[in-house]
Amino acid sequence: MAATISTTAVFAPPLRLKGEGETFVIGTLDEALAFAERNPHPQGDYEGMIRRLQGAHRAEDVIEAANAFRWWCEANGLLDESVG
Repeated sequence: MAATISTTAVFAPPLRLKGEGETFVIGTLDEALAFAERNPHPQGDYEGMIRRLQGAHRAEDVIEAANAFRWWCEANGLLDESVG
């Protein structure tokens, strides 16, 4: 069975996000959507980002959704820049 866009790695390298006492590794749009739905944050266009993640089927939609998720993470201080 072929992998769908939502389950194909779109973040290379995967994003490391800070959560409630733990770090999350996000590599696919499905993982990004699951994280965002469990961890809503007020900064950025949350609803628009969720719609982009849910509706990303074409290559250009995937790029837009991945960028929207990354920007939302940055706006909310979720990116874990400490490596190692």
